[in-house]
Amino acid sequence: MDHPRVPVRPLAHESLSAFEHFPDARPEVLLTASMGQDGTHCLLVTRTADGLGVRPTVTAAEPHVGLGTDGVLIGQDSGGGHLCRTREGDDGVIVEAGEFLPEGWGFVGYTPGFVDDGRILVVAAEEQWAEEGTHLLLDARTLRPLAALDYPRPQGVTAVPLGDGTWLTRDGESLRRWTTA
Repeated sequence: MDHPRVPVRPLAHESLSAFEHFPDARPEVLLTASMGQDGTHCLLVTRTADGLGVRPTVTAAEPHVGLGTDGVLIGQDSGGGHLCRTREGDDGVIVEAGEFLPEGWGFVGYTPGFVDDGRILVVAAEEQWAEEGTHLLLDARTLRPLAALDYPRPQGVTAVPLGDGTWLTRDGESLRRWTTA
């Protein structure tokens, strides 16, 4: 791929345990539950004075897997062929994998999300069930590539953006937190 390379550096290396919340204390949590061939339920859950508030996302046609601080949702189709960006009241943005990935590649890992307000992290690979992939930073508004991440050693297809400029990767029993250098 012909995207600029951005070096990254680890912030922490921990044993894998529980991950309980996002560090930016966003008011909503996105809950996506696949129903197999019957579709996907995508709900926004908030804490209210009476307990939990639950409401459906703008659309449930695709699994939403990323939630921005301003209510923007990022969805990835189950085949990895495209990403979509939606927010209630705005026109959506859809980008096909073939627009900037090599032929036959798609989005994998089902964890694209917001690194910060301006960047989304996605993983792309040649096969849907690949064990390693290329991690890309995309512009949060246009979904166009900004850079490919340059890790000190290959990372898998799991990259969980935390919304505070960092993200997590998992390698066997190890959990690493990263940021751009």
